Amino acid sequence: MAETLNYVVLEIENRMELRWYPAHLLAQVDLSENSYRKAIYQGFGPLADFIFGKNLPAEKISMTSPVQVSRSQRIGMTSPVTVSGVGDYTVSFVMPAAYSLETLPKPKNPLVRITEIGERTMAVTPINGFFNERKVRDAKNRLEKWVEAQGQQIQDDFLVAGYDPPWVPWFLVRNEVMVRVGENEYEV
Repeated sequence: MAETLNYVVLEIENRMELRWYPAHLLAQVDLSENSYRKAIYQGFGPLADFIFGKNLPAEKISMTSPVQVSRSQRIGMTSPVTVSGVGDYTVSFVMPAAYSLETLPKPKNPLVRITEIGERTMAVTPINGFFNERKVRDAKNRLEKWVEAQGQQIQDDFLVAGYDPPWVPWFLVRNEVMVRVGENEYEV
């Protein structure tokens, strides 16, 4: 079983959760695609190569969960704009907690970058079964309304987090939409 990024649940209400996550490392690939699902398929390969040993010193890294994908729309003068329907996506693998920036193997592929993420508070809601653009959009809308009702402010782009390999039956699949909120004002 894969290591899962630890968190502490701070609040639960109607399938919405507020969680605190510790600092962690991500291996990431940036790409342009037209859907979350296509972005995951394109980004998975270079990241899998990295953890399976295409790194210096050719060390295998344990698979962890969740696999995350975020969509950053290109920014116009005053509002977000998506150019010709294609968004900028970042696909991320969470690195095992045992690694630090200094001890994590270095990617050979220049598309793979390592990012250090500080501790953060995230608002989270599940997606039932496999996700698609409509399910992600609906979950984002629900989460955004809930965050606003909690008196919180959204701090970053929304993430789609997938916890299961593709062969898991749809009714058992765990996917979530999450977004960073506040300024870590919660005590853990």
